[in-house]
Amino acid sequence: MIAYCGLNCDECPSYIGTITGDGKQLIKMNEEYGNEKTDPIDFVCLGCKYSDTKLIAADCAHCLIRSCAMSKGKDFCATCGEFETCDHMKAYRRGGTTALDKRNAFIRAKYFSDR
Repeated sequence: MIAYCGLNCDECPSYIGTITGDGKQLIKMNEEYGNEKTDPIDFVCLGCKYSDTKLIAADCAHCLIRSCAMSKGKDFCATCGEFETCDHMKAYRRGGTTALDKRNAFIRAKYFSDR
C-alpha cells in the first residue's frame, strides 16, 4: 500500500508489526520514536488510508498530508497540481534522489500521462 505522501506502508515497521502481530516491533517503534506520553499501541497501523483512525499510528492519523489529500479527494499527493509547491510535502522532497522522490515521480508520470 502506498500512503498519500508516497511512502510504502509495506516497508513501515509500524505497519509490518501490526499486520504480522509482532508486538516486539511495536515496542521497538515506541522506544525509538515515541516519548513519555506514548506506548506501543500508538504505533498500531493499518496504513493512513484506513478509515478508522484508532487503527492508524497516532502521528499518521493526524498527519497534515493525509488530511489535505483526503479533503482534496486525492489518492496520492503526487497527483495534486500543487504538489511541487506544497508546504506539507516540502520536508519529503529531497531533490528527486530518494526512493520516495522516485515513487512520487512515477505516480505523477503515470497519473498525468493517463490524462
